[in-house]
Amino acid sequence: MTKIDKTDIDNIKVIVKETGFKNISKIKIKKNNYEIEISSETLSSLNQVSKKIENLSETQEKPSNTEIVNEENIVKSPMVGVAYLSADPNSSPYVKIGQHVKAGDTLLLIEAMKTFNEIKAPRTGIIKKIVVLNSQPVEYGDTLIIFE
Repeated sequence: MTKIDKTDIDNIKVIVKETGFKNISKIKIKKNNYEIEISSETLSSLNQVSKKIENLSETQEKPSNTEIVNEENIVKSPMVGVAYLSADPNSSPYVKIGQHVKAGDTLLLIEAMKTFNEIKAPRTGIIKKIVVLNSQPVEYGDTLIIFE
């Protein structure tokens, strides 16, 4: 067993002073690659932490009910690849949220094996949400766009 030296004690004093710990319940010192662990888990500090956690949980917004979307309003990826929302980085995206599109309009591109595949609108409608991000890898069946 290695003995505690003056450096260890000085380091502990500095840590206690800087952290403001009043009641230390545990000290752990490891010599090789030097490690000091100090714990001040008293009953009162645990109560304070639990009160803070309760207050945080009360003030956080409760998640709203998830919206149910008809399967026919979802455009899913027909392949594995990388989705692109525009023809090139300098051009505007094919579609935007709130845009009215006709069946057959290009919604985005998916690059697979150095080939760009146009993903077309399956029906006429208004774009409600664009789920996929530009240059995002997609898997078969991933949701890309949602119609209203």
